[in-house]
Amino acid sequence: MRRVVGAVLSVLVLAGCGVRPTGVVAAGEPASGLTKGLRLYFVSESGRLEGAPRPGQEIREPVHVIKLLMSPSESEKRSGLTTLVSGGTWEVTGAGDRLTVRVPDRVLDPASVQDRNLAGQLVCSLARARSVFDESGRTRPDDVRVTVVFVAGGGELGPHVCSDFLT
Repeated sequence: MRRVVGAVLSVLVLAGCGVRPTGVVAAGEPASGLTKGLRLYFVSESGRLEGAPRPGQEIREPVHVIKLLMSPSESEKRSGLTTLVSGGTWEVTGAGDRLTVRVPDRVLDPASVQDRNLAGQLVCSLARARSVFDESGRTRPDDVRVTVVFVAGGGELGPHVCSDFLT
């Protein structure tokens, strides 16, 4: 009996598990933590900011980001995303890692979740766009500080970085 068991074990060990060795399989670039390209931030149904990629979307200056925020795509709408950015004359000024955006026709309510989400949409979307504009690739979205000025009420939020709104 011992011989039979020994023989069976020998056969199993020599047979292996049936997986044959393969060579190296090319699979492209390794995964990275951050996506590249433009990302706009909208408000989800739960009231939190959510980034939406806009691959291939060309923008020439920061104020174009505001126009894109005014009209979420059909896909973004179907995903339950909405925007708090609407009409009026918007102005974005600044250079490098410092931007100021002026919100028309709105009075700041510091206790308002809606005003905080509006500011977050602007800060995160503009910061991401600024990092995309940087051809050297050295500017990260959280390197960019954005101040949001509510023109009608004279209030201001910031300067803020995007991560201030994504908690």
